[in-house]
Amino acid sequence: MARRLSPLDIAFLQMETPEAPSHVGGLQIFEIPAGYQGAFVADLKARLEAIPAGAPFNLKLNPKGLPFALPTWIPDNNFDIDFHLRHSALPAPGHMDALMKLVSRLHGRLLDRTRPLWEMYLIEGLEGNRFGIYTKIHHALVDGVGGMRLMDHSLSRTPDDQGMRALWSVEEIEKRARLKRSMTDGAIQTAKSLMGPLRSLPQAFKALTMPGKTEAALAFKTSKTVFNGHITASRRFAVHSLPLAEAKDIGSILGHTVNDMFLAICATALRRYLAEKGQTPGLPLTATVPVSIQVQGASKQGNQITYIAVNLCTDVDDPLERMSAIGRSAAAAKRDMAALTRSAVQTLAVVAQGAAALINHFHLSDYVKPPANLVLSNVPGPRETLYLMGAKVIGSYPMSILMDGQALNITLCSQGGRLDFGILGCRNAMPDIDVLARYVGEAFAELKSLAADKAPARPATKPRAKAKVPAQPKSKAAGPAVVTPKRAPRRSPAPAAVLQ
Repeated sequence: MARRLSPLDIAFLQMETPEAPSHVGGLQIFEIPAGYQGAFVADLKARLEAIPAGAPFNLKLNPKGLPFALPTWIPDNNFDIDFHLRHSALPAPGHMDALMKLVSRLHGRLLDRTRPLWEMYLIEGLEGNRFGIYTKIHHALVDGVGGMRLMDHSLSRTPDDQGMRALWSVEEIEKRARLKRSMTDGAIQTAKSLMGPLRSLPQAFKALTMPGKTEAALAFKTSKTVFNGHITASRRFAVHSLPLAEAKDIGSILGHTVNDMFLAICATALRRYLAEKGQTPGLPLTATVPVSIQVQGASKQGNQITYIAVNLCTDVDDPLERMSAIGRSAAAAKRDMAALTRSAVQTLAVVAQGAAALINHFHLSDYVKPPANLVLSNVPGPRETLYLMGAKVIGSYPMSILMDGQALNITLCSQGGRLDFGILGCRNAMPDIDVLARYVGEAFAELKSLAADKAPARPATKPRAKAKVPAQPKSKAAGPAVVTPKRAPRRSPAPAAVLQ
């Protein structure tokens, strides 16, 4: 039976161009188990390709029925796992730079619309007894949160679990019932699916351009930067990881959430990057932040997201004042969003994506400002360390979408005690994107230093009189005492932002 796409899913198909593919992806780095006997990556591929593919990974676009009906997914009766699951190798000695160049090239290529819209590459030869897996899936098929959950389900929680659960596993997908089957096809169903969004259009447009007396950022109120021009199909990718526990401790001392810190770290890094280029935007940078609107417990595939605009306050010099201002802007945007009906929230996503699609498809970035300077996404992942056939996940870096006028995307994934930054840019606009990744680390170090200055001092105590004890053999001196800062009261969690 054919399965319908939502209006937002269709928008991701319509906005796609050779310069701006509409797939999301991710790079995972694994540590091969010590003492493994055999060719690990080849053995992994042999086990994976034996697993049958289920929906949506065996579905392709149905070319029939257009333009009078919404496009649908239909089964690919000639599905070929060898086309979708591929084996690559890095040239010796297998530096990370070589891996970054490879996945940058892969991410810039369009998926084949005559086949199911996904590919996975097993990449061996990474130094340090490691290998990588790069996966890309069309955004019309799955959003970032859905993709992350699928990846999580394909991994195990212990190194001893040798069970194999592929991303495309029939058993896993049927068990979760991820796709909603369409009741009817054709023009009647098309009209019904669009009535709600059309009724909510005025409310959605008002929310996008006139958020009222709040500190929320306005869409299209931006200054152009080096990453707000035309894009090409060439990509550059850089990664950076931070310790999650340390970030939480710093946030509790400074009175901010990890999400506030993520936005502030990006703002500081961008300030430094633009200053190095001699650019001082007249207006503060703004970010489009995708937000999950999926109902808890729902299992629907496709896109369950909308967007808010956040002021990154890059005109504020003090880093703590900047982070506070960013937090207020994000909170105001979420309050404005909460005042909308669910239909209006969904329509807002279509309107925002539609505007970006027009700019992207007709290359209008020379004539109109982008909705925001860049996209910043925060994808929550599992807290546990994950494994694949005993290989430990040591990095999980998201790769998202670029559009004409928005040549930069930064997506964060929290997983296994890490904050993994995936920083994707257009090569023509940002050939030195690794510099921005370095500034992410420096921005975190700055917040860490400020938190250390604000941490409560350890109370002084009167030294006790030394007791007379027999002389003991000399031993190595103990390390310095570790002071665990007192946590501030936990703030209410914000809606989870998702991978664009």
